[in-house]
Amino acid sequence: MLHHLALAQLDRVHPRLPRDGWRLEEPGVHVNRWTAPSGQVVHTFTTRTEPRFVFAYNPLDNDMDRMARKGVLEPGMTLAWHGTTHACCRDERGIVVDVGGNFGWYTLYSIALGCRVLVLEPVPAWLEILTLGLSLNPGFADRVRIGRNVVYPEAGDFTLHVPRPVEENRVFLGMTYMNGSAGLIKGYTSDRTYPHVARSVRLDELVHSDVCLLKADVEGYEPQALHTAQRVFAKQRVHALQLEMTKSKSPDQTCASIKLLEHLDAMGYRFKIASHNAVDAADIPPVGTWQNASGFEQLADFPSVSARVFGKTTAHTPMYAAYHRDFTTFSTNLFAVRDAWEAPALPWPSLVCSV
Repeated sequence: MLHHLALAQLDRVHPRLPRDGWRLEEPGVHVNRWTAPSGQVVHTFTTRTEPRFVFAYNPLDNDMDRMARKGVLEPGMTLAWHGTTHACCRDERGIVVDVGGNFGWYTLYSIALGCRVLVLEPVPAWLEILTLGLSLNPGFADRVRIGRNVVYPEAGDFTLHVPRPVEENRVFLGMTYMNGSAGLIKGYTSDRTYPHVARSVRLDELVHSDVCLLKADVEGYEPQALHTAQRVFAKQRVHALQLEMTKSKSPDQTCASIKLLEHLDAMGYRFKIASHNAVDAADIPPVGTWQNASGFEQLADFPSVSARVFGKTTAHTPMYAAYHRDFTTFSTNLFAVRDAWEAPALPWPSLVCSV
């Protein structure tokens, strides 16, 4: 349960904040318009998910246009999230760990499904929006703990480069990048960002319960983020994973990503890939039918058949082949579930590669 988390390690945010300083500027039939204490404009609406919840977001984010039209962010991903998580959340078999929470879509949806959530989001502007979303959903704030930290193996303070919301030249506001061991993997040039410093934390210091789903979306540093959870994977049950993997120009980071996928494969995780087309094109089932939608199983297998054939013909592992053949875009979302727990605990691979 969430009270087992070592919360003293976190730079905390208290979600049960009053809405003092928030101004509801424009109530609407479908969308409400707010001005935040910081001055940023925020929209809120009730989602078309099952269950529904109120979501707050910055409308200058490129990702939000499609979400606002459909009423669901990334429908294929959200359906897969429901399929992998709803029973675990309903039965309170673990928590959700959301590394890279942004505005909190998956945090809020997990709470709506019945889970308790640990969310890590270091950007103050996005945390301001997340806390509004929590306050607009009765009871949600009691089921979440929020940290302002980055998740990284090395202790210290790290500089993040946060995209600036600009009306005339919109960007993807989730693409905050960190100056880590591989430098800039995914993000915008410095003239389109502003710096923010955050302290690092390790998941092994925080999580001491089973995990319904562990999400890592940290602009290319997913191998490092999961490397901080070695004890979690060895001692707890992590039922499902969602990773946004980014192809890197760094040979070491490429090697670290492949070794992470190979390790998770050896642990018994079964992977699916959520291409951009699959994420956006998925039909949204009517409320009341999501349990039978099989969102996870509807996604394509990873590695693909062609990647497995390529791996056999070139003497490479399936995950090596999949990284090079199935990652056809710069960033690719993966889901994974572990159906059985007979596999022995395996030594975690090093992040250092000799290539």
